[in-house]
Amino acid sequence: MLGGLLMIRVGIVRSIDEIRAVARVEFPDTSVVSAEYQILVRGSLKNKDYWLPSIEEEVLCVLTEQKQGFIIGALYSDGDTPPVQSRTKRHMKFEDGTTLDYDTSNSTLTIQAVGPINIKASGDINVQGDVVADGISLKYHTHDETSTVTSKPNGGG
Repeated sequence: MLGGLLMIRVGIVRSIDEIRAVARVEFPDTSVVSAEYQILVRGSLKNKDYWLPSIEEEVLCVLTEQKQGFIIGALYSDGDTPPVQSRTKRHMKFEDGTTLDYDTSNSTLTIQAVGPINIKASGDINVQGDVVADGISLKYHTHDETSTVTSKPNGGG
């Protein structure tokens, strides 16, 4: 059982245990490094979410009377500003530069990956709508069929 709420504090992540999803936080006003605090996630039973703050990231912590602590999220600051400014976007940016954006104003999902994208399915992969690769439409491109071997596409972008 959790005890009564003692305080809410802002601290800086100093170490992380990736296996147990806990971190130690330093509180700048005292230079004290905390015990291991659990990190709040969106789901941990049937639907699981895994997220860890970065070392040096500013986080908000809730502390109880029993000296339990919980990291409930990270904070933007003057030195670490939001990557987008839009009420209609959900944005994720990873340290390698890969981004995922969903914009509800135009129902568009945009993925900008700096590496390969792998899709694994135990069944079919179905696409409704045209697929365009390097400006060539799968729906509208044509071939010159003169043999049993498929020729290069004529276009269709």
